This record gives sequence, structure tokens and C-alpha cells, in this order.
Amino acid sequence: MAALSSIVLLLAVLGGAATRLDNLFYDAMTRLSARPPSADIVVVAIDNRSIAEIGRWPWPRSEHATLLRRLAEAKPRAVAYDVLLVDPDRDPAVDADLAAAVALTPTLLPASFDVPGRDGAPYEIALPVRPLRAAAAGVGHVNVAFDADGVVRRAFLSQHAGDQEWPHLMELMARQTGGGPSPTWRAARPPAAAPDTPPGIVRTRPVMVAYGARPGDIRTVSFVDLMRGETPAEVLRDRLVLVGATADGLGDRYATPLSGGEEVMPGVEMQANLLDTLLSGRAVRPLDRTPLALFALAPLWVVLAGFLVLRPRANLALGLAVAAVVLIGSGLLLVFGRIWAPPAATLVALALVLPLWSWRRLEASSAFMTTELRRFAAEPDVLPTGAATARPAGEVIAQQMDLMEAALEQARDLRRFLHDVIQGLPDATVVLAADGKVLVANRAAENLFAAIAGRAPVGETLDHLAAALTPQPAADGEVETEATAPDGRTFVVRRTPLLTARGGRAGEIVRYADVTSLKAAGRQREDILQLLTHDMRSPQVSILALLDNHPVAPDLSTRLRGYARRTLDLADDFVHLSRAETASLTTEPVDMVEVALDALDDLWPQSQAKSLMVNGPDADTPLLVAGDRGLLTRTLINLLDNAIKYTEPGGRITCDVRLDESRSPPRVVCTIADTGRGMPPEEAAQVFERFRRARGEANRGVSGAGLGLAFVQTVVQRHGGAITCESRPGEGTRFEIVLPRLDQPDEPEPESDSLAALG
Repeated sequence: MAALSSIVLLLAVLGGAATRLDNLFYDAMTRLSARPPSADIVVVAIDNRSIAEIGRWPWPRSEHATLLRRLAEAKPRAVAYDVLLVDPDRDPAVDADLAAAVALTPTLLPASFDVPGRDGAPYEIALPVRPLRAAAAGVGHVNVAFDADGVVRRAFLSQHAGDQEWPHLMELMARQTGGGPSPTWRAARPPAAAPDTPPGIVRTRPVMVAYGARPGDIRTVSFVDLMRGETPAEVLRDRLVLVGATADGLGDRYATPLSGGEEVMPGVEMQANLLDTLLSGRAVRPLDRTPLALFALAPLWVVLAGFLVLRPRANLALGLAVAAVVLIGSGLLLVFGRIWAPPAATLVALALVLPLWSWRRLEASSAFMTTELRRFAAEPDVLPTGAATARPAGEVIAQQMDLMEAALEQARDLRRFLHDVIQGLPDATVVLAADGKVLVANRAAENLFAAIAGRAPVGETLDHLAAALTPQPAADGEVETEATAPDGRTFVVRRTPLLTARGGRAGEIVRYADVTSLKAAGRQREDILQLLTHDMRSPQVSILALLDNHPVAPDLSTRLRGYARRTLDLADDFVHLSRAETASLTTEPVDMVEVALDALDDLWPQSQAKSLMVNGPDADTPLLVAGDRGLLTRTLINLLDNAIKYTEPGGRITCDVRLDESRSPPRVVCTIADTGRGMPPEEAAQVFERFRRARGEANRGVSGAGLGLAFVQTVVQRHGGAITCESRPGEGTRFEIVLPRLDQPDEPEPESDSLAALG
């Protein structure tokens, strides 16, 4: 838009496309700034009355000689005789008499340039006859420059014909008084013509005529009155006298900026206005091409720059302001600076570029809105409405209105849906803005903060509202924290960031979950564990001690010992399972090969008592996982203990630890297999359930509470792994534990250190 409008404006300015509008403005400013002409200028008019009394035109040259002698008697400062005397009289004495009259007063005579000339000549100069030219104070051209509308607004002070320069007759007249063009005026030389170009006429030094008088306003005396001596000499003494035709039918009349309707101005009065312009220093100089281009383009560029940073209303105000500045600036330059800077092309460009840019911006906005609305309509709707949005059809604006209506309806439904969801949450929940102030709060949050802060949460800063809550220290990396209210209630505080569609942070959702009852249940759980670990174990230990120190029937002693041992195992398994489920893990790098060896060493006596063949892992390098060493060791002990219990004497147990690189990423796999009794596949699928034990007559004498494998599964899952069981009756059982591998260091530890760790 900027490039196109600048090029079009530049072509319009330099090509004069808006000249008619500029002329209207110039004429209006000329009429507003018009002033009375100088009293030093007097026109001697060859008027209708003179023609009627002296006779038909042209007159004998004796009449002109008589007039010049009358003028000499009045002693004017100079005379411009605007009558072409280019043909010699038949009687040379007549021309000599007229030349003598011309010499009595500084008299200037006109020359005319006819283009084209006679006989194919490019031009012809019509000069006064030789005697008159020799007697005259100077000869100047009086050619008239018409604008496109036929109005005379300017004159060229110089005309070049070949190598000769002809000044304007009125400039020569002004020089008679010591005046002339403005001192700052730079006389322009005619441009050099190409060698093969025929000589022509070049006009230079243009000036705009500052018309100050309408036709008939300049002080005028009749030719015939002056000849008869009826004009007082004081009227002409020391004046600048212009002699010219004003009578009807002589063809020397022109339209000027001051002409009204069909009113035209005689040529001699037009020359008088030019003389007055030169004498008063009010000659107006048109801008050269380069300054004119800058004057036209600068306002346009200001408005175009405003398009990038201002809103539409501000752009309109800027455009009107710039147009006013251009119009007023052009008028001020014309009136006070005597410089003509045409404003019309710039004003037209501003008047066109504003609606064009507005249309282009509206078109881009409309296309963007339609595209975004269609994209929004095509996105999956989170609301279970079940109705697909129909693609609108019809006129473009109607389509946009339909899309906007559908988008707004969807946004309203979504806002209502989210409001109902937040209000329906059982926990106190607030939605925060990016500055930490509460935007939305559900009823539970309003009740909570009314109790602890005494005011409604919406519009308040959450830090001030939650000042009464005592935060509990949180472990590193935890997203949830705990806080205690003054009334003793405990809350888990979870903060979830809200992101915009572009990924920017828009706020937070903060949830306060009341865990007071859960905390109480946890304390009760700890009390139960304390009861199991101390209060229930102590009687069983005491029973075993009494059986060791007091004689009891062997049969009865065996039964009592079995019951006591079973109760102790049940208490131990329950405690281990509860702690595996609730206790926080103390993670560290753990070598599963070393853990397997420790478990085998711990159960070595039991395996030897049944004469079992036990094969341990043969891995040469450590296989590290991140975990709790104690829980992992207890896990393998439970699995090996079960294998020992359910394997007949002389059987075989295999404990292997390996790296399974077929998985992505590679995993550490620990396998414990035996050649024991086995179980049906449907029973193996339920083996990790609590209080689930192997069935059958052969397993009745095996001790256990059915919590060991539940403990194993809990520990494996809390370490991010998985455990499976495969078994068939009479073929043994196979347990496989898969754990995430801890990244190994670049260089393995020395073998001596690994052996030392195993030892």
C-alpha cells in the first residue's frame, strides 16, 4: 500500500493530474489575499470611446506620436507601450517622427513570439521596426502563458530564442524604478538542446502573478482624453504608464483568477498586475520538482506510518489533521512565503488511502476471523453435546455471523460447564490469575476462607487469604504440600499451572483437600501396627519361652509351638505389608546380584535342612536399580522361602539376575524358579491376593498367612516394576521380577570392589 500510493502520488504530482483542483485553491487564496494595486501604475486605455472618436484600428502612427508627446509633457517615470509596431510605415518620415516621440520618455516596446513561424520555421520573432527599436529604452516579450483551463496565472520572465534571451516587458519596466524580482530569485538558464534539434523557444523563471485588481480597478485614463489634453499632468507625473488596448473586439482579453463568470481582463491590465507583483515583491515562485515531490509525499508517509501503530479512530483523526496541515501549510506558504506548493494531489491521495487501507485492514481482519472461527469450530468439543456444528452457507457476512454465534454459544456452554465442574468439586478449589488473585472459587473454598480469613476469596490475593494456614515442610520434588488450619484441620495443597493455547502461563488451580480423617486413620493404622509388633508378639514369645523352660507333653508342646509361631508369622507379615504400602522409600543404587546373594545366604540353613540344590546368579557385573535395599532383600527372601517350603527334599531352586536388552529400554530381570509341587494356572493368577495360599492336601502342613506374596507385589510395583508367576502342578513354579535399570557409569567399577561388596 505504501509503495503503490507513493508511486501513484508522485506521478500525479509531477504529471499535473490534480492541476484543476490546485488552480481552484490558488484562485481562492488569490481572491482572499488580494490588495489594491499600486497608485504608481496608470493605464492609458485604447478604449471603446477612443476607437469611436479617433477611428478604426489600427490608427495612424501619428496618433501614437501625439500621445507620446503628451505623455512626455506630464513627465512619467517610464512608459510601456503595449502596442505591436512591427511593420514599417510607407513613409519613413512617419516612423522617424514616432521614434523621436519614443525617445522623449523612457519607453519600452513589446516583441511577440509566434510559434510556429512562417515558411516552416519553428518560431518567428516580431520586433518593433528598427527606428523605434533604436529609440526605445528596451524591448521585452509580452507572451502570455495559459494554464490548462485557459486562465492566466503565471508569467515567464525570460524567453530564450536560440542564444538570445528576451526579458519580459514588465521586468524591464520594474528595472526602470530600480525594482525587479525578489533578491533571492535564482535566474534559470535555458536547457542545452541536442545538436540535431532545431532551435526553439525556451521559457524560464516562472512567477505566479499576485493579482490585486479586478478588470477596471487599476487607475485608467482614456487615450483620447490624454490626446486632447483633458488629463491633468499630476495624474501621470512620475508614474509608471502602461498604454494598451481595452476596447471590445481587439482580442486582447484574458481570464484571470479574479475573473468572475464571463468577466475577462484586458491584456494591458494583466500586465499592470504583473508589474505590481514585481514591484511589491509578491511574486510567487512554484516549487521545483524535488521539493514539490517531498512536500507531497511527506504527509502521505506520516499517515502510512500511523497505520502501523494507531487504532482506526486515531488513524482517521491523524489523516484529517495531516490533510488540514497540508491545506493550511500550502495557503501560508502562498500568502506569506510567496511559494506555490500545490496541495490537491496530496489531499486526494490521503482521501483515497484512508478508505483503501481501512478496506484492506477490514478484509484481512475478516479473513482472519473467518479462518480462526472455522478452526475453533473444527476443534473437538469437550462438552458432550453430541451435535456436530454445521458448516454455514450463504452470504459471506452471514457465514461469519453464524460462525461467531456458534463460537460464542460454545464458549458460553464451556464457561458454564467449567463453572459447574469447579462448583461440584468436593475439595476447596480456587482459580488464580497470573498476578495471584482469585478469579473463581467454589462453595467449599468460600466456606474454608470464610472460616480462616473472614472474607470472600474472589478478588483477593491467595497469599493473604492463606496466611492463617501453617504450611508443613515438603520433601524435595513433591508437588503437594500440607497445611494446618487454626481449628486443627489438615489440608493437602496441590497447585496446577494453567497454560494458554500458546504455552504461556495464565494462572493456577489450587486445591485444598481436607485429609484430617485420613490423618486420623493413619494414626490408627500406626497404633494397630504398634499393637501387632509389640502387644501381640509379646505373649507369643512368652509362650515359646515357657515351653522351652517348663516340661510339657511333647504332643501338646508341638501344637502350642505351632500356634505361637503361626501367630508371630502372621503379625510379622501384616506389619511388613503395611509398611511396604505406606512407608516412604529410601532409594539408593542397589545391585540386584548382591541382593540375591544376600537372600540366598539368609536362607542357606533352611535349604540345607531339606537337601535342596540352590543355584545363585552368575552375573559378572553389577546390575543396578534405584530402590530400597531392605525391601528388595525382603522381597527375594519371601520368594526363596516359598520355593523352599513348596519344594520336596532333593529338589532344585534357581535364582538368576540378568539384563534383558531385548526390552526398550533394557530392564533388570530377577527370576526365582523351583522344581516343587506347582499349582494350576488359574490358582497362579490369584497368588498375589491377600491371604491366598496354595491349596491341596500336600500343602496343608506348610506354614504361612498368605501375605508374603502380596508384600512382594507391593514392593515391586512401588519400585516401578512388575512381577509374574508361572506354574503347573508337578512342574514347579517360576516368579519373574522386572525392574527399571539405573543408568550405569561410563566406566564399570573395578572387579575387586565388586567382590569386596559381595563379601
